[in-house]
Formats: sequence, C-alpha cells, structure tokens
Amino acid sequence: MELYQLRTFLAVAEEGHLTRAAEKLFTSQPAVSAHIRALEEELGVQLFERSTKGTTLTSNGLALMEHARRIVDAARNFKNQAESLKQDVSGELVLGLNNGPDILRLLPILRLLTDRHTALTYEMVCGSSGVILQGLDEGSISIGFFEGACSNPRITSHQLTMVELCMIAPAAWAGELSSPDWKLLEKKPWIFVSPMCSYFRTIQHICREQGLELQAKFRANEDITALNLVAEGLGITITSRAQYEKTPVRDRLFVLPHFRTAVPLSLAYLSARAEEPAIRAVRDAVLEVWADVPTDPQAGSEKLDFSFDRTPPAARRTRSVTRRNRS
Repeated sequence: MELYQLRTFLAVAEEGHLTRAAEKLFTSQPAVSAHIRALEEELGVQLFERSTKGTTLTSNGLALMEHARRIVDAARNFKNQAESLKQDVSGELVLGLNNGPDILRLLPILRLLTDRHTALTYEMVCGSSGVILQGLDEGSISIGFFEGACSNPRITSHQLTMVELCMIAPAAWAGELSSPDWKLLEKKPWIFVSPMCSYFRTIQHICREQGLELQAKFRANEDITALNLVAEGLGITITSRAQYEKTPVRDRLFVLPHFRTAVPLSLAYLSARAEEPAIRAVRDAVLEVWADVPTDPQAGSEKLDFSFDRTPPAARRTRSVTRRNRS
C-alpha cells in the first residue's frame, strides 16, 4: 500500500464525504474513490459504507483508522526530523495559498526566495483557509496563508494584515438595500462559499448574532464564481473588498454601504517545524515583504466584529477626511 492511500482513507473518514475529502487533499473526487477502492482491494476488507448522504466507516474501517493515523504521523515526523538536520535550504516545499498572487504579494516573495535559496523548489496548492489549516496540521502543506482565527495549538501564525470584507448584491437591488435591514436580507437568496472558508464562518456568525436563517440558493467553492452569480442577479454574498475591486463584473455589483467587518490574513506553519531551514526561509521572506503593512493587534480573536454602520454616507466621507488630516 502507499502512504497517499492512507492519507486519503483518513481524509474520507474525517470528512464523511468523498467530495469534501477531495477538496481537503487538493485532488479530484474520482481520484479519492480510486485510492479507497485500491486500498480496500489490497486489504481485503470494506472500509466504508457508501450512501447518497456520504460515507461512514465500517467496523473494520474504524478498527484500522488509528493504525493508519500512527503510520501517517510517523512518516511526517520522520521527514520533518530529516529536514531539521539540513544546514542548507533545499528540497521541495508545499506552499498553501488561500488567495490570488496579487493579494498575497506572492510574486515579490518568490523573487526574494529565488534570489536567496536557489536549491529550494515549490509546489503551490490553492484552497480555502480551513483547508490550508487542515493541510498544515496533517503535514500535506508546509507553510501557508489563511484568513480568520486559528485555534489549533500545534500551529504558529503571524498576522500580516486585516482583510476588509463586504456584502455584495446585484446592482439592480441597490435601491431596496441602501438602508440597513437584516430582515430584508433574510428574504433574499444567498450565495454561500465553501464551509472551509472564513467568509462562510462570517455568514454563520451573522446568523447567530442576528437570529437569522439566511437561505443558501447556491454554494460556490471560490469567489470568482460567487461574484459572477451575484452579477447575474441570483443572490447576495460576502467577499473581500480586494476581490470585489478586481472583478471584471464590478459595474453590475452593489456593495452594501452599511456593512463593516474584517478578518486577519496570516501566515502559518506547524510549531514543530519552525526551525526547519525551508520554513524559516519562507517565513522570513514573507514577513520582510509584508513589513510595510500595518496590522491591528486586536484582530486576532475568534469573535468577528461586524456591524451595520448607520452613519450617513456624507458624514462617513467627512469623518474619513478628518482622520486623514489628523494623521
């Protein structure tokens, strides 16, 4: 059997769903199915019961799960220990990206790393913040970017900046949504992003705080699709202002003027790998490139601070000008 088959087995066992396991592993659902099928054939036992609702472990699968976890953990620890013995910076590093290269300042980071460490190579994988954090914890990602809070004590993170989020609706709805009204928003269709994304957690937080039941008409696993659906008049979503400002359908979108919230953007890696030469190299390069961006020291908590700003738009512009004049 192969180590990747055991990783796939654990991912399916933890997610209970082939598609979510595929997202977690940065692969396709057919590939996940093939890994499980090959593993079951080699072992001669059925590991999962399959239904329309997902997959559940059989008694045999449950009995083997912890053995698989120990093997995967041992292999990861072996590799990490070998990496820590190196004096030079070389090898392949898996870099997790939760945003586009421009938002993460990826190109200047990679230029700096290429100039300093010619023997270091990279595999770059894209995924939502939750997927990146899981990949770090499981060892499939070496170091990566994520948004929101991280409660995993095994992971070290460095906050880089705050990401402003905005609520986006079709331009045709601007008139009725120009005043703050949660109950009106509850009646509208919503476009939810992946449950592993920090923006989805923002929507969940809104629902808890305001006692709402927002209706998910569509689910999209990335922002570009969500914004295009909004532009077609199909619903409301939450995304970063940076994503909104660069979308080609911006003229067909309306940013609700009263909604205010932000989440931290951070770099993270396993604390146990902090002294590996490659991890140190990437961490130092990222922090150097991001050094000129101020961070908010109050922004690291799990509680999201969001509100409807009821200040009239003209007063907000005046207040903004006053702040700039004082700085």
